[in-house]
Amino acid sequence: MALPLPPSIDALRQLSLTRSPDPLPDGAPTPTRPWFAAPGQWELGLLHRLVREGFAAAVDVEFASNFGAVAPTVDFRLTLSAEAALTIRATGAVTLASAGASESHDGLSRLSGASTYVVTVATGDPAPLRGPSRPFRSGDDVSSLVNRSGAAGFTVVDGPTPTVEVRTGDGVWVAAAVGGGTDEVAPDALRNPVHELELHKDGDLFVLPAEVLGRVVIECPGRPTIFAGESELEARTARHTEQHHDVRPRGDGRWESVHELALRYLAVEADDVARVTVEAPAYPIRRRGAFACSDETLTDIWAASAHTLRQCTHGLLLDGIKRDRVPWMGDLAVSVPAAAYAFPDRALAERGFIALGQPVSGYVNGIVDYSLWWLNCLADYARYFDGADFLAAVADDVDAALATLAEEAGDDGVLRPRPGVDAYPKAVFVDWGFDVEPGRDPVALQALWFWALRSGRELLERAGHDGAVRWGQAADRLRTTLHARAWDSSAGGWREYLDGDVAASPYPGVFALLAGLTPEGAVAGQAARQLAAPETRTPFVTTFAVRALAEAGRPDAAVEQVRRRWGEMLALGATTFWEEFPEDGASPYEMYGRPFGKSLCHAWAAGPAQLLPEIVCGLRPLSDGWATFAVDPRLGDLAWVGAIVAVPGGEITVLATQAEVSVTVPAGHALVHGGELLQGPTELRFATAP
Repeated sequence: MALPLPPSIDALRQLSLTRSPDPLPDGAPTPTRPWFAAPGQWELGLLHRLVREGFAAAVDVEFASNFGAVAPTVDFRLTLSAEAALTIRATGAVTLASAGASESHDGLSRLSGASTYVVTVATGDPAPLRGPSRPFRSGDDVSSLVNRSGAAGFTVVDGPTPTVEVRTGDGVWVAAAVGGGTDEVAPDALRNPVHELELHKDGDLFVLPAEVLGRVVIECPGRPTIFAGESELEARTARHTEQHHDVRPRGDGRWESVHELALRYLAVEADDVARVTVEAPAYPIRRRGAFACSDETLTDIWAASAHTLRQCTHGLLLDGIKRDRVPWMGDLAVSVPAAAYAFPDRALAERGFIALGQPVSGYVNGIVDYSLWWLNCLADYARYFDGADFLAAVADDVDAALATLAEEAGDDGVLRPRPGVDAYPKAVFVDWGFDVEPGRDPVALQALWFWALRSGRELLERAGHDGAVRWGQAADRLRTTLHARAWDSSAGGWREYLDGDVAASPYPGVFALLAGLTPEGAVAGQAARQLAAPETRTPFVTTFAVRALAEAGRPDAAVEQVRRRWGEMLALGATTFWEEFPEDGASPYEMYGRPFGKSLCHAWAAGPAQLLPEIVCGLRPLSDGWATFAVDPRLGDLAWVGAIVAVPGGEITVLATQAEVSVTVPAGHALVHGGELLQGPTELRFATAP
């Protein structure tokens, strides 16, 4: 069914909301107060909590154990302009190590009699807290291997706000990091607001309108047995479960699931069930984007992508809500730009970069290409968010990450990974279904390495860091090698391996094109090669394949891929998008050799939240934080298209028909159109390009 043209931007906004499967209100963000900790510790405390909870709730999960440690004891120096008393709340035991007096009661510590206080906060966990020298696996008692108390930190409950410095171990004093918590809850323990939804009985199952993550609450006299399902079949089968379905008495005559469960359907075995609800935590959307067009399927795909992304947002952007419930960098690579269009929150993206960017050894998530995606996603972040201060703060980390990777590169610039014992079992991932032949150099990985070198150079140039020159030279050296050994000029295509045959898979071509590695004059031909190649299995890499098609001059084919591949999931009843596309002749829910192993709400499947407004509306940033941007609609056979994206200065809005484009440019931003720089605030109309 074709959707009618909305008469205004407000009507477009309402249409996008109406098409959304999201049953949860936007909600207001929890008021926050500043809490102080050592740099990077709030993010690591959150990561440790999510690992604990994910392993407790999921039946079969694995996660590299090399993520950063939470320091159990931290010194803080609090400096005031004059002698004053303070009351602080800390995450652990407080010891005053300087002049002044202190007393503690009700979890608070009162400091008085000085203008400078040095206090130690100890969480009580043993140190250092590290995982085994291998990935965590299901069955590991991760509660004894990760921090159980969170980061060591404090907030000022009463008194003037001091200047706070911090040191760990025998380190030097540095400025403390500030995170947002509440009066009583530290930043790494803060959770999404909870909303209650009632499940309605439909035959033998209790049903929600869309998939959510939440704690099931059942009103019945005796202990119930429950089986949650992302699909009806999973709930009805009542075995091969991917989540633990333990229940416990609530104390008010009701029963609750011990863990939050991913579900749309619930089987309940109990007598006299009066009511079933789910208490669903939902990321509080501050500013919401929108997309709609005359094509009903594309409109619904964007809405389901945004809902998928919201469900996977719990302090950090997680991979999925059934399993693993932990952050993986591949998911962030899709989620960060998707969130820029759906509900931009730069702090959310930054927490993910910090949490994953501190491996104590090896690669991000134990996967070499996830270290590369960390760099490439940072470059995407730079374009979509006004984060110059954050980029300056992580410039040394970018330089260090590249230096660590470069130790595994040869004189020819080729990256030859040497995974350690704590690496993920698939240390070169690329995609599910991609396996590296022993002793060979896959061109797809080298293209990602080139892309990361280019991203690193750009990021360091922004920060004025002198490492930019070194990594620019490394990229040039690798380009020379790859053009000589990976590009088949007679066939006009990339090889699968260095000095090997032309690739049958799409991976080398997709990554080389997006990295800016494909030779000039050969870009357009890559679209035909990609369309003839076998399709990628996951929405993760397919998101980049769609981007590559659009950049190769085939926006029509790119949009058709979104319509067909994500639309197939909608046709199967999806309200959130899946870890892997369904395959002909196979169960749509099977993965990893398990009947319901596939996650049906997976963050790396949310790519259309970015792809559709970027490709169909041509709405994309040209400089950091959307300071300048482009609008170049390519409607194809669509009668109309519209989008709203929240940016630092307000909202960019686009409404285009086959004849005319209307654009709102907010203050502090400028549209680049027809060779002109059109500064906001203004509203513009111009003819749609043929």
